[in-house]
Amino acid sequence: MIRTILTILKDRYPGRAQRLGRFFRAKELTNINLNLCDKQQQRVLICYTNMLDINYGNPCHANILHATQMIHYFIKRGYCVDFCHYADRAAFKFLGHHKYDVIIGQGYSYKEFCAKLNIPIRINFVTENHPLVVETKYKERLDYFRERHPKIKTNADIKRNGVIDVEQFMISTHGILMSSDFNALNFKEFNRLRQINSNAIYNEDWKFPDVDIAEAISGNRGNILWFGSGGFIHKGLDIVIDAIKELPDISLNCYGIRKEEYSLFDKLKGKNIFNRGRINVMSETFNREIVLKHNFIVFPSCSEGMSTAVATCMAYGIIPIITKECGFASASCMIILDDFHITCVKDAIQKTLLMSNDEILKMRQDCFKYAREQFSLMKFDESFRIIMDEILGI
Repeated sequence: MIRTILTILKDRYPGRAQRLGRFFRAKELTNINLNLCDKQQQRVLICYTNMLDINYGNPCHANILHATQMIHYFIKRGYCVDFCHYADRAAFKFLGHHKYDVIIGQGYSYKEFCAKLNIPIRINFVTENHPLVVETKYKERLDYFRERHPKIKTNADIKRNGVIDVEQFMISTHGILMSSDFNALNFKEFNRLRQINSNAIYNEDWKFPDVDIAEAISGNRGNILWFGSGGFIHKGLDIVIDAIKELPDISLNCYGIRKEEYSLFDKLKGKNIFNRGRINVMSETFNREIVLKHNFIVFPSCSEGMSTAVATCMAYGIIPIITKECGFASASCMIILDDFHITCVKDAIQKTLLMSNDEILKMRQDCFKYAREQFSLMKFDESFRIIMDEILGI
């Protein structure tokens, strides 16, 4: 509801939208680790996600976890830390009087601080693919959707607002890209671009239940998972729906669709396609309803930084069927689609039906091990420390 009101107000009454947005969400965290006895203490500003009222037992997104570790890094290095939301248009009013030695982040607030203050180290934290690539790929998906569904009006359902733009690259001294080598090739503007893996959300005490999963594989062959968030057409849900409508013996269970996109889902769905709402990844329900009932997640996104939804499912041993644009380095525990078209997605799903139970179990075990090694918060913490120490000359 608040998101809808802010969208309406933003263009006509930006001042009111700004005040309302701050009341509900966009407020700063300031003076973290401030040492009043150290007059030479360095200060960093992080412009990133919303860090207010966080439930670490049920985080709404993986970026909350790695943002916390970013703060932790600067505390360990003795910095005073300020934190604002990337879209907070009032942040400069409240924080612009500070002298910053480092800024790291993205979005509107990052650009404003870089433009108005002389900050020596400016690090663009990039969690999307290159904006020009995203624009091209997204248009390609919209054209494909309209080709298949010319009578469905989607203006209110397909809007996508990216956070990253080329201007941020040009004003930055460094970049950290959360994506694959394949996507990194698009970022020619950055002379000093470093890469990092995202973290998944998972219960660290959860152990791969070999026996339970082995017993469930046969019964799961007819279930396919879509697990994501906003960005219906961008992330390829429309393609998955259309593909599975042609496979009447397969059921598609969709988790995480935003309410604003329910109407588009209802226009496209078939009898074997279900909107299951949202689910707590850390809960026993997730284990029972998703892990033990699905062997594969299909996620043919047109462009991602590195999909945390896919990484999270992999951390529970669910095998991804994905496009190379999803931001992952290719691995034997993944199925990489040749393209995004319905025929290709349908063929990939049908091939999984030809796999033996033992093949699926082995692939699920490998997927679990790979994800726990590559997408752990500990891995992010270590990689971020190495990258930042290099940038700061420590």
